[in-house]
Amino acid sequence: MNDNDLVWRYMGFARFVWLLQKKRLWLSRVDKLEDEWELALAGEQLEHVYLRRPFGTFGGEPTEEPIRERTRRVIMEWRERSYVNCWCTLPHESHALWRVFCGPSEGVAIQTTLGKLKANVSRLAVRSVNYDEPGRQRKTPELFELLQQKRKMFEYEHEVRVIGERGISDPNLIVGEFGIECPFEPETALEAVWVHPQADTSFLETVVATVDTYAPKLRAQVKWSSMRDKPPLFERV
Repeated sequence: MNDNDLVWRYMGFARFVWLLQKKRLWLSRVDKLEDEWELALAGEQLEHVYLRRPFGTFGGEPTEEPIRERTRRVIMEWRERSYVNCWCTLPHESHALWRVFCGPSEGVAIQTTLGKLKANVSRLAVRSVNYDEPGRQRKTPELFELLQQKRKMFEYEHEVRVIGERGISDPNLIVGEFGIECPFEPETALEAVWVHPQADTSFLETVVATVDTYAPKLRAQVKWSSMRDKPPLFERV
């Protein structure tokens, strides 16, 4: 990926207001995401772990705990100490992501470039997600590798992730029970705020008023979704 590539984050209105008010991005704890396959082991990779027992001394002295239980415990610990904030790397809007993350008629998509995103998330890692069937690699898993893997049915997301870990040494971050708050200045980091294509005018006015209140320099970047455009013979009169 190039630093000039576009990245998008689709969100409900409440989360958008929180972003503007707090001037922070929210990184959710991985075990609080909907996909239970996040950081999961399966297939040949799980067989490899059972055979090689690499987690036998994880976090301390050797243990007699059965390898299946030990592996499950380590993965659960990884899920509880890892945090992500997700963006889409398509060069255009996504109808599917409007529906998944914003519902049928209300929400916004904030848009910037990969370079600006990396420059505005402190020292956190920004990594692309790979889509494949879990367990194909017969090797000992590493945390960041698993954080960059999702199943192929999610490939439509074209995801890039901001990744954080509990215990990270960065005074700018606020690490809470369920997530990390990362400083993020919308007026300098964002290039556009797109309003849901199925929203009505009152919702657009609400978005504009909110931006005027908390991030007035973004006012000119608030736009209707391009999916709202009509073909020439069906233009609104």
